[in-house]
Amino acid sequence: MVLNLHAMGNNSSLPKGRRKSLRSFVRRSYSRPGLSHTFTVPDIDEQMELLNINIATEEELMTLPGVNREIAKSIVDHRKAIGRYRKVEDLALVKGIGALKLEIMKPEICVSIRRNQSISSRAPSYDSLRSTDSRITTRSARLVNINKATVFDLQSVPGITQEIAAGILTHRNKKGHFRKIDDLLKVKHISRMRLDNISKYLTTEDSEDNISESSISRPSILTNGFVSTQHTNGRFNRPSFRGHVPNGLTPSTTFDIFELLSTYSPRPILSEVFKNSRNGEAAARIGSWNLHKFTQDKATNLGVKEVICRTILENGLSLLAVQGIKEVIALKTICEELNKPTLRRVEEWKENSQNWNFCMLDVHDSQLGFIYDSGNLAHIELRNLLGNPEETQSECDALIAHFLIGDINLQLVNLALKVGANITLLNEKIADLISEEETVVLCIDLANFHESDDSALTLGGLTPIFPSSTNTQFPALKAGYHSSHISNILVNAQIKQYLTGYKNIVSKGITHLAIPNGWSWGGPVSSNCPIWMELFIARKSEDSNL
Repeated sequence: MVLNLHAMGNNSSLPKGRRKSLRSFVRRSYSRPGLSHTFTVPDIDEQMELLNINIATEEELMTLPGVNREIAKSIVDHRKAIGRYRKVEDLALVKGIGALKLEIMKPEICVSIRRNQSISSRAPSYDSLRSTDSRITTRSARLVNINKATVFDLQSVPGITQEIAAGILTHRNKKGHFRKIDDLLKVKHISRMRLDNISKYLTTEDSEDNISESSISRPSILTNGFVSTQHTNGRFNRPSFRGHVPNGLTPSTTFDIFELLSTYSPRPILSEVFKNSRNGEAAARIGSWNLHKFTQDKATNLGVKEVICRTILENGLSLLAVQGIKEVIALKTICEELNKPTLRRVEEWKENSQNWNFCMLDVHDSQLGFIYDSGNLAHIELRNLLGNPEETQSECDALIAHFLIGDINLQLVNLALKVGANITLLNEKIADLISEEETVVLCIDLANFHESDDSALTLGGLTPIFPSSTNTQFPALKAGYHSSHISNILVNAQIKQYLTGYKNIVSKGITHLAIPNGWSWGGPVSSNCPIWMELFIARKSEDSNL
């Protein structure tokens, strides 16, 4: 019976009789109650049983040093809001837990059950899921259909407890099928914040695995997971270059020609190879790039793919705000190349974590998204993703994300102004959006603004990183009917203390002989140059005057 329960994944963290670590044994002299007969304890004496904060109850959390009822409730509430703690350091974001208290608790807590531990449970565990890493950018290839799922299917979704799963089934039996995912808000214990976290795993219809966008039942947030990656026996299949070639050349010959063109498309000489460090401190670079009508056809041009990937890697970008996206699958194509390189020049770049993610909202006509590296020293993690308010949709396109980057909880706004945008209205809205405590970065795209007014560069009282006289268009292209300053990065006062002073407008290395340039070749990926700024990502002391 014990083995069956364990195989089903119904294992709880630890009941009240949880074994304490050696530290807590020294502090507390009272004896521990006997373990239930359903427990099997490892024979390794040194192996202490840790409290899994992802499935522990409030009562179990209160057995930790310095945790009272109020803090235990905050831990559980925060867990419900984010779906799961990815690492024990995430507790630092919980109200009432500071760095000192976290250090005391660390020896007694974990976020997943170790493989050599075999313990039974009274409640379903997140650790029984296929993936132990519940990043917002990872989910199973098939979504859970809330109109057909059993209570066990629903419990496989991070953030859905047994009680909530039962509530969904009860509501479905009484009211009939759910017409849309937002109908789950009518179910008890499902708040808007919880729904935002679980909706990416759910659907109301059956969907077939297909890489075409038109046939995919997509969640509200589009990420790497919306198309399954090709695997055979656990190995990644390098994509073949298929399809009819109009000039009669075979795909292999076409690729050989591309290799020749690539050789004669020189990459820029770098002044340094950025390794997420500046003066011995952890640092990261945040960039912005309008890729101009970025479709799947454009992304599969080998020259375009090589230039985008190498530009990201050479400049050490950890997070890139992207504008001009026409098809979300184009972002997926770039992330796949970064994660599993097929092009020689991308593969030969050694400073690549190969753990890249993308995200954008599944909203009609949305052209904004993010590409970010969750595998390097910056430890970037997406916490939330929102669109712009309805009253500003005629003025701009906006994508508002909350990222945890190093120790910084960063609010990153990707903003593209429309023709004749009402700057006064946007000033008010952005000022309302920004709180004094938050660190804010706004990547602004002015390509469609068509105004010579610099007021857009101080939206919400923010400060531009680059002066308005800076040319951010590709130098070889003629300036159009408006200013050549078409992109910038704005920051608030709170983030200024983190700036390293390093920034750049990348104007070299964004052309390739395989990219059309009118009736010729050797064109740029986009008429817009990528830009980036650099910041320290270790938390500053409150009395810092930097």
